[in-house]
Amino acid sequence: MPGLVRNGSSQPSATCATRLTPCSPASIWPSGRPRRSAATSIFPMTKIKTSKLLIAGMALAGWAGLPSTASAAAKAKPTFTEDVAPIIFNNCTECHRSGQAAPFELTNYNNVKKRARLIAKVTEDRYMPPWHPVEGHGKFLDERRLTEVELATLKNWHKSGMTEGPADKLPEPPKFESDWLLGEPDLVVTMPKAFNVPADGPDIYRNFVIPLDLKEDKWVAGFEVRPGARSVLHHVIIRLDETGEARRADGARGKPGFTGMRGVGGGRGRSRDVFSGSLGGLGGWAVGGTPRILPLGLARHLPAGADLVLNSHLHPSGKEESEKTTIGLYFADKKPDRTMIGFQVPPLFGSVSGLDIPAGEENYELTSNFTTPVDIELIGVGAHMHYLGHTAKATATLPDGSTKPLFYIDDWDFNWQNNYYYENPLRLPAGTTIKGVVTFDNSAENPHNPFSPPRRVRWGLESTDEMGSVNFRAVPVNESDVERFKDAVRDQFVDEVRIAAEKRFNERRGSRGGQGGDLADRLRDRLRDRRGGSSSRTGNSRLGGDWRGRLGSRLKELDKNNNGEIEADEIDERSRRYIRFIDTNKDGKVSKEELSRLNGR
Repeated sequence: MPGLVRNGSSQPSATCATRLTPCSPASIWPSGRPRRSAATSIFPMTKIKTSKLLIAGMALAGWAGLPSTASAAAKAKPTFTEDVAPIIFNNCTECHRSGQAAPFELTNYNNVKKRARLIAKVTEDRYMPPWHPVEGHGKFLDERRLTEVELATLKNWHKSGMTEGPADKLPEPPKFESDWLLGEPDLVVTMPKAFNVPADGPDIYRNFVIPLDLKEDKWVAGFEVRPGARSVLHHVIIRLDETGEARRADGARGKPGFTGMRGVGGGRGRSRDVFSGSLGGLGGWAVGGTPRILPLGLARHLPAGADLVLNSHLHPSGKEESEKTTIGLYFADKKPDRTMIGFQVPPLFGSVSGLDIPAGEENYELTSNFTTPVDIELIGVGAHMHYLGHTAKATATLPDGSTKPLFYIDDWDFNWQNNYYYENPLRLPAGTTIKGVVTFDNSAENPHNPFSPPRRVRWGLESTDEMGSVNFRAVPVNESDVERFKDAVRDQFVDEVRIAAEKRFNERRGSRGGQGGDLADRLRDRLRDRRGGSSSRTGNSRLGGDWRGRLGSRLKELDKNNNGEIEADEIDERSRRYIRFIDTNKDGKVSKEELSRLNGR
């Protein structure tokens, strides 16, 4: 893979490094098969116990190095060596081998025969191999879907007595030169001290510092997260700290790390919030996540002297656990030529979208739109929800009115949260609107529901709260458009906040019988009450003194032709950062109507 330095070579050192598949996470809540399936238990226990065993015990992930020998129709009496081994080696062995997360091996006839019944059942239910995007909504790298012939082969082999077959027909098993799915990392780092997670109690949000002491800047093309205790680590966001602030906070109260989910000082001008819309730091990992080298020679900046800060979400599993996370880093050999930017629909995991799911609601929906002002290429997509999540879907509407399906998961599984990379980048022209829709099921019929009976659920950080978004990774076609695209991502967040605030205000106003004036009047009244004085628009206030006078003077300076509007060519870089909040229709200029609305606020 060009641009990647690994053990002195530009190519992956592991035989299977190009096949990047997730190994099974441990289950926290009863889950298992697709939740609306009526499949019968294959063990003498309850369905819930069966589901927990399947989650904890199966990880039929994939390896795409060997050709399948499946013919046009499945044999009635297939053999292991001729028919079953190619399917297992192609789709199971990478995770079901020594040193990986799967709890048992699937590497030879004996250990596959031992679990033939289970394999036939979970593949027939399409619980395994783990692949959730619906076909026809984006074409992704390394898709793991068994064909109907392959499914029938596994089923028939179990039913017909599990014949081994001729030894000379056995394909050579895949070879792995490393326990790391991406091959040996360039740098392996581990939390200095383990953190003890109690058996019970609320979710824990904690930051752990890993000092790096790098002497020169690096560019990170990929990373792999290895939890010390998979049953308790829900997700990790890898942040960067160049200030030393995190080191000073680490362990200050006698335990490793420090509390909270806020980012620390990444550096001058950088967001301190882990829920920023862009891909700050190195990125994140969640249960079921797949490590991958970024495409197109992309990489993230790791400055010399920076520390890693692991924003970690820990969920007690019912027994005491000790978490000591290890990270493997893979470096590119040069700075990338293009910049990757992330955006979400809805933004910030739906935190500003007013998410509030009534008890018993089986189809609660959040919808959001993002319009790109520049030509972009989508390179990857994923989604995030908690236990009530049901579906996640995204569609693009192009400027000519045509639509393009981008992504669809029709049965969300909290235990498999992956990022998917398009087989070929999807180019979207300026003016394309991307619509994201996530739905939630808070009914008693949802076996993932952590509450019985169901309760009202709002947005929050706990696993039993909810959040939701479809998350994209994009690259502007022209590098000169990067800042403009970043501004659009920030504007999307501002618009979402405004819409949510107006909605909440109107709902409250309606409950008062329409009393109380408009939102702007109420805000001025609140400022007046806090100051204990007049609500004069031009007096000093928390908005920064005579902000209207200062802003008005600046806008007048920009209007060089004195036509009462601010044209696009009159806006300089210094002013662009606040003009975007006034330019409500996002046409790149400020009209008389927009100025009038500003004066009326």
